[in-house]
Amino acid sequence: MNLRQQSRLPPTNVDAFLVWPRGGNSGDRLIADACQRFLRERGIDAWRSDGSIEEAALAGDTEYLGDLLGSFRGMVMFSGGGNIGIYPDNGEVRAAVIAQTGPRHRCLVFPQSALEPEAALVDPRVTVWCRDAVSQKILQQAGTPTALVPDIALYMDDVIAKSPRGEGSFYVKRTPGGDAETIDHYIDPGCGSADLTLAHSLKEIVARLAPYEFVISDRLHGGLIALMMRKKVVLLPVGYHKIGAFYDTWLHAEPGAAFATTQEELLTKLRALQSPSSDLAGLFCEYADPAFSRFLLGG
Repeated sequence: MNLRQQSRLPPTNVDAFLVWPRGGNSGDRLIADACQRFLRERGIDAWRSDGSIEEAALAGDTEYLGDLLGSFRGMVMFSGGGNIGIYPDNGEVRAAVIAQTGPRHRCLVFPQSALEPEAALVDPRVTVWCRDAVSQKILQQAGTPTALVPDIALYMDDVIAKSPRGEGSFYVKRTPGGDAETIDHYIDPGCGSADLTLAHSLKEIVARLAPYEFVISDRLHGGLIALMMRKKVVLLPVGYHKIGAFYDTWLHAEPGAAFATTQEELLTKLRALQSPSSDLAGLFCEYADPAFSRFLLGG
């Protein structure tokens, strides 16, 4: 039973609320864990929502949200992902919560991909961290304050077991018709496959990928988890720019990663891959720490 069902409000003596989607996959949970850890390790006492805030937002319960935010003096944080302008329920939660905030509240949306702008995010109190340059341009043109920051899952690099050696390939393949991003890109790596990040825990994903040298993925976090394991990774496209733009923004110089849009490209790029060399957590912090300092200072 969550706090809303108990007719109690979350604690209001914390520095921040962390709002995060419940209906996501293991990549979304990894992101939420990383957001919570990032805040904690920077001295921010954040309460990670138990679902009551999100439930109230989707139910249109403005009385609950108004009571909560009317007595809260801290910041409101929204977990990252790839859902601005593509998954309406996440946009509804952001809009409902932001609508009940006051002039004193500051709101941060952790790294996101964006297909279309959201009116609620065009607000000087709101900053969106964009995880690729294309998404940043979309939101900036709409008037949303932004910063360019990699996917926050990379902050968890040190907690993922390293397994650089292996044999053969594994394909982290989206379930056909499973979501709005799935397309038929006519690429068949000819190896074992499963939609690992849809229905498996992080521990199970790492164990499943450990025996392989190469990981092909049209799930962004399937590829990022494999890179954090130090696998050689080829990313494949989805229904909008999310994976291709992320690769172009952050991974184009990584010898252990590639992006392919055709069968021929996949085969060529698999042969050219070398061992990954990037400090992925360091890459994230290089951009996130100054962006967070600016946010805290109101810039």
